[in-house]
Amino acid sequence: MSKTEQFQIDEKLVKEIASLARLDLTNEETEMFVSQFKDILDYVSILNEVDSDVENVAPAYLSSANKSVTREDEIEESVPTQEFLSNAPQSNDDYVVIPRVHIEQ
Repeated sequence: MSKTEQFQIDEKLVKEIASLARLDLTNEETEMFVSQFKDILDYVSILNEVDSDVENVAPAYLSSANKSVTREDEIEESVPTQEFLSNAPQSNDDYVVIPRVHIEQ
């Protein structure tokens, strides 16, 4: 079973994703994305063919032999609040006001 059979890729799904991304797609663009999403999921579904039998795969604790290099935190001056807020489209007191993002499901 391919991924496109598990997920119903249709115009409704593409429009919902576009809404979440705040994109205004034309009908032509929506149809194009339906096709592209199906192609992407079909391509990625080849991963289902990989032999993932845990007994035959050695554990990979580290993906790289490089060690993580950390540094001490350094406190730096920040942008003054009023200067920061002057660049915001809308503010209230010392806070940036943004549109509410809520999608009913």
